[in-house]
Amino acid sequence: MKTGIVGLGLMGGSWALALRNANPSVETIGFDQLEQHRSQAEQLGLVSRCSTSMNELLDEVDQIVLSIPVDAIETLLPEILDQLSVDQAVIDFGSTKSAIAKAVVDHPNRSRYVAAHPIAGTEYSGPDAAFSTLYKGKVMIVCDGEQSDNAPLEIFLRQCIQLGMEVVHQTSEEHDLHLAYVSHLSHVTSFSLSNTVLNKEKEEQQILALAGSGFASTVRLAKSSPEMWSPIFLKNKVAMLQAVEDYLLQVQRFKSYLKEEDAEAVQRFLEEGREIRKILK
Repeated sequence: MKTGIVGLGLMGGSWALALRNANPSVETIGFDQLEQHRSQAEQLGLVSRCSTSMNELLDEVDQIVLSIPVDAIETLLPEILDQLSVDQAVIDFGSTKSAIAKAVVDHPNRSRYVAAHPIAGTEYSGPDAAFSTLYKGKVMIVCDGEQSDNAPLEIFLRQCIQLGMEVVHQTSEEHDLHLAYVSHLSHVTSFSLSNTVLNKEKEEQQILALAGSGFASTVRLAKSSPEMWSPIFLKNKVAMLQAVEDYLLQVQRFKSYLKEEDAEAVQRFLEEGREIRKILK
């Protein structure tokens, strides 16, 4: 089987590596708009080889995985579906799903498309960030699976199982709402904390010298790629606004308790938040 990987950064590169490790008979052919990324991916052995154009890639693969920013997926996916044969399939790894789903809902080849989102990643990007065990033990969300043909869906699900992943099925709308709270919001808060401290650093130039591991772990996600995350926030605008509003209500609660010097309320607020330890071990 030949699998095409479009986007040779952390996610796409790691998927290619993992597929080849799990099944050496799989040939992975990469494509990236950046020639530098194509060259790096070949040098690092992320893929068997690279194509120099999307048309060239489409001519020779059985399966295409799109691991590119969500706005690019929304544009490119209908064009790929236009060219797919009955024996080919396309999967996207976008972190938002509703806008992409709407872009192809009436496409005659919609059934050859599998909407997926691996819950995996790091704050690093580019081909040299890829590693073969990124997906092991992680969750793969498959959205609107009933709209995909059994053949491409089953092939992809078998790949997920081969890579040691757990598969969860959701609608696109459920996915976007849930991820707004447990993934996208955490990135917003990390970027916001980073901006807050960097702005303060302009006045108090020694402040970052005092930062410890707590600050480092909380702000870690702010190292993530703005080119990837800006489209995610904008494409998931409705759910993100709801999540941000709910978060700000909690911040306002804490602010009011602090302003009133209400020690019991502060203690209660912290105890409520600490309940997360029963869920996240």
